[in-house]
Amino acid sequence: MSQATKEWVLNAGEELRFEVSFKNTIEVRLKSGYAEYFGAELGREAVYRLSGENGAIFSWQGCTLAITGTCESAYVADETPMDAYTNVHMALQQLRIQARNEQNPNAAPRVMIVGPEDSGKTCIARILCNYAVRMDERPMFASLDPMEALTTMPCTVSVQRVSTVIGMESGFMGFASASSHGVAETPLVWQFGHSQPERNVGLFNTLIDRMATSLERRAKVEDSYAGIIVDTHGFNDTTNTTIEHAIQALRINTLLVVGNERMYSVYSQRLGSHLTVLKLVRSGGTVDRSATYRQQLNSRTVRRYFYGTESERVSSFSTVVNFQEIKILRVGEDAVAPTSTLPLGEDRKLTDTTVLVVEPDESLIHSILAVTDASLDSMDVDDAENIVGAQAVGFISVTKVEMDKQRMIVLSPVPGRLPKQVLLYGNAKWMETV
Repeated sequence: MSQATKEWVLNAGEELRFEVSFKNTIEVRLKSGYAEYFGAELGREAVYRLSGENGAIFSWQGCTLAITGTCESAYVADETPMDAYTNVHMALQQLRIQARNEQNPNAAPRVMIVGPEDSGKTCIARILCNYAVRMDERPMFASLDPMEALTTMPCTVSVQRVSTVIGMESGFMGFASASSHGVAETPLVWQFGHSQPERNVGLFNTLIDRMATSLERRAKVEDSYAGIIVDTHGFNDTTNTTIEHAIQALRINTLLVVGNERMYSVYSQRLGSHLTVLKLVRSGGTVDRSATYRQQLNSRTVRRYFYGTESERVSSFSTVVNFQEIKILRVGEDAVAPTSTLPLGEDRKLTDTTVLVVEPDESLIHSILAVTDASLDSMDVDDAENIVGAQAVGFISVTKVEMDKQRMIVLSPVPGRLPKQVLLYGNAKWMETV
């Protein structure tokens, strides 16, 4: 049965805000005029399919949209924060131009967006990235929110260069699906293993330091005048220390505070002499997301990693992995470790960054394991620190454990044997559904 189509007319400066559940899919078409989705221009008469999405289509000049399918809610808003966001973009672009003219990469914009959960930080980051790309810039984008996987798996932190517009359908995952392994824009990813930074502050800060080192190394060989845009986890009193650590480690020079007067006041007084602190209003279209919605969002992210999107399918493979071929590790002691664990070096004191060996058993089923660039030779006691900051070169999902055969079956984005043997365990789980 065909679904109903409704036309929406936007005047200049208005946006269509909508919510679509995961059980429904809508089709969006731009019939006339100009429209953009978080900074990405919509093509005339192109069909965009969205599911499980809370979004806003904005028009600078006015447009007519056609939406087919069922939205949980949809309405036109004539008061939006887009002027403020555009002013921020223009200021950042001036910094890029100035940095190039002076041949001073240190003057490039290094922007961090902070605010409470569900305040629209990621939407602002997406707009700023897209506007920069449309000016022929290629900024770096860092995701410091392990709860919401943007470019890769849940329970990770990552950084990548944005060289093309972040599309309406694919989002940030358009850069990081399994098919893009080995491409220059593949993100640098570190397995954190938890959805909240406060679960292991020491490890989280260590990974941010590793990210900063990687960025500095890249800056020596790549054009770094486009700067970096950093999206962060939701702010609370516990996570304030991780945010301030990231500000220092990543050498942030512009701090955007979204939807929180108290945060703006505190950071202005504490950091205002070192960097520029700007206050942005929370968009009226931002909605509070439930725990169930977040779970569905992360499940879709994992599925897209292995299978791609409807418009860009990719393949993954069922692979047999023998226990003797791999070493599964976790970093930091955790009460929910799946099996008996033993620190590397029996006399070592357990810390936030202690490396523990995980013995495989059936409790690994549905776990997401990071395949790291560490080697088995790195697992001596004296070199355990190298494993803590090891980058993830990919991810596998454990679908079956056969203890009698001392092996497990995994879903992998590449066929054949795993390219590396050191795997990092985290708390991310995924059960594949048809």
